[in-house]
Amino acid sequence: MKVMHIIHGLSVGGAETLVKEYALNLDKNLFEVVILCFEHFYDSPYEKILADNKIKVIYVCDDMKFYNKKQFLYKAISFVQRYMLIKKYINKEKPDIIHTHLSINKYIKFASPKKGTRIFHTMHGEPRRYQLQNPKDFEVAKWLVNKYNMRFICLHDKMRKEVNEIFNVNNSVVINNGIDLKKYEMAISKKEIRKKINIPEDAYVIGHLGRFDKVKNHELLVDIFNEIHKKNDKAFLLMIGIGSTEHIEDKLNLYGLKDKYMILANRTDIPDLLNAMDIFVFPSISEGLGISLIEAQIMKLPCFISSNIPEHAIISNLVTIISLSESASYWAKKILSYKIPEKVKINSEDWDMKKSIKKLESLYLSKE
Repeated sequence: MKVMHIIHGLSVGGAETLVKEYALNLDKNLFEVVILCFEHFYDSPYEKILADNKIKVIYVCDDMKFYNKKQFLYKAISFVQRYMLIKKYINKEKPDIIHTHLSINKYIKFASPKKGTRIFHTMHGEPRRYQLQNPKDFEVAKWLVNKYNMRFICLHDKMRKEVNEIFNVNNSVVINNGIDLKKYEMAISKKEIRKKINIPEDAYVIGHLGRFDKVKNHELLVDIFNEIHKKNDKAFLLMIGIGSTEHIEDKLNLYGLKDKYMILANRTDIPDLLNAMDIFVFPSISEGLGISLIEAQIMKLPCFISSNIPEHAIISNLVTIISLSESASYWAKKILSYKIPEKVKINSEDWDMKKSIKKLESLYLSKE
């Protein structure tokens, strides 16, 4: 059975990581996996990992002569060409299953896959946010539900109920964004990783994992760190994620914290890097799930999160919830006064990637 995952590109993000894991772990005796991408991130480690594992990846932009050209005419040509090329590759590959990620359903409608093609869409963000921010793609998703009986894969039960309501369906399913737990068990020690990435061994490391995007609230993260540093001059901020960092670095430098932070991007050694941290701060404005928070808890890090994070992502007694209406100094006070529970409890069993893959395989093989 041929499965085609379609996503914008393979940068190091939550949705991209999930696609990579699905491609690597689906049973090769049952499924042939093809990934169709719009963009080509040559510096992404995921592209190399998939190539080394002989997973077929098609980069539409490689066939676009004027890709990345800024002139209006070239952009218009590329806009049309993208639709045509996606249609071409879907028709050429003839997948039995198309599995879409993020806001790309409009391309699937245009491609008009063969009759009988089964379509799945993973909802990576809040459904209502998707409806408001991507109204055209939302309407196309409704069309795909009616035309192809597209099914939604959700990240938690609250999301499933919301999806069923706004799309008027009753067959959405929940599949956890699984994690390879073995990698977390095998992470190198705090001392080793700090030495490797040049963080002082005696530093008090505040950590964050997530792309540099307004919704992740790095502005507040920096303010919180600044307040912590006023009380503890050994405080150090470690941020891991892709995206534009210039304004965040400018803010840190303005606070006089030029040598007190580190930004790392395109990393595959996340368990090791989490081990370099003392605490994890996650003040997101919005999250579909917050897989970074799951990873941090599995590494037994005390976590301080905004009240906007779904409850489903809280799997331990290491989490402190703080409202975004509270000041940075309040966040800092809560962090600095925190005491680890005598007995740490973490429910990681439901987040085993092997379980998620088995559930996905059963969904693909079902007749619904």
